[in-house]
Amino acid sequence: MKILFVISSDGGNAVGGHYNSLDQVSREVSKIHEVKIVSFGTTISPLIAKNPNFARHFQSKLNLLPLLKQKDNFSKFVKNFQPDIIHVFDAEALNCILFLDLFSKIPIVLNKCGGPNPKRKNYFHADAIVVFSKENQAWYLQNPNYEENDIFLIPNRVRKLEPLAEDQRLEIKPINKTTFLRVSRLGGAYEKTLLDSYNLIEKINKKNPAELIVVGRVQNKSRFDMLKQEAVKRNIPVRFITDERASRGSDFLYLADFVIGTGRSFMEAASLSKPCLTPAKNADEPILVDKQNFEHFFKTNFSERNFSDQDSLENNISKIESAIENKEDYKRLSEESKLIFDEYFGTQKIQEKYNSVYQYLQRKKLNRRKIILKNLPYLVKFSLNR
Repeated sequence: MKILFVISSDGGNAVGGHYNSLDQVSREVSKIHEVKIVSFGTTISPLIAKNPNFARHFQSKLNLLPLLKQKDNFSKFVKNFQPDIIHVFDAEALNCILFLDLFSKIPIVLNKCGGPNPKRKNYFHADAIVVFSKENQAWYLQNPNYEENDIFLIPNRVRKLEPLAEDQRLEIKPINKTTFLRVSRLGGAYEKTLLDSYNLIEKINKKNPAELIVVGRVQNKSRFDMLKQEAVKRNIPVRFITDERASRGSDFLYLADFVIGTGRSFMEAASLSKPCLTPAKNADEPILVDKQNFEHFFKTNFSERNFSDQDSLENNISKIESAIENKEDYKRLSEESKLIFDEYFGTQKIQEKYNSVYQYLQRKKLNRRKIILKNLPYLVKFSLNR
């Protein structure tokens, strides 16, 4: 089959989670199908531009009038490639496709790449919808506006990482200290996770020397300065790495004994067999994840929407201390992290799982007019954007 992947990029650095997901998914799918990627928007994602399947960027503001100027160009591209499936990776990309290819009979797949459940009962529609979390899957399956058979849970989207080569390691791992690593944007996002990480380091240091290493680019300097000052005020041993190297935060995973992860950062750490912690909205410290409590956090995609079970809350610090002090406990957690990664997040199952979606659409009776009508409120809003 021929698969056309589509994504939008309208400002920002265009290297976030769903760009990484498209990058990995398309590379795997291209091993068994013919794949091309196009993007719409005012900026080109540097990550997607490096993908070997990237074919073209359609330069346009993401609203109707500028977009219509690309209609002939896009129509020629589709005519030349003749895709069997159009696979969009964000809602704005779906809007672009529906406006530019209104009467096409090519099936459309929409990936909802994580995040909270939609606030409206009637969200975007496509011929098939792929979700990354059980939280999102449950929302669709319980919603009468959607057909159960059209919803697919495929969390796999992360390539197994290789540790950074030793000759490229500029930062030194502390000796005789346990290191907790956090990779995240800084200032304006995930502040709860960082503050909870401060709490964790305070508690761990009562029995075992520990240090927090935080890697990330600064989004809001004033907010970031406040977070740094909080660490200084509380005498938290924390090291921040915020220079241009931080755009590849996973390069610093070699520094970690434990990783405090959300979303993709959790999954990437698990690929390297790192014991992982994740935030919970009912806790004031990140919670250690193992095979017993994994499902609680998998449901909400290892986000700040997580809700921990009571046993994990009560025994969290003791479990972490045991892993620090007992090599066998640490080894067990490392092995569980890798098993979780292989089953749920690794790219080795992408081909099989996405192929089942495409084959389903080849059999499904399509109704593009119905899809357009269901998306009409969003198409109208898109057309009125300035």
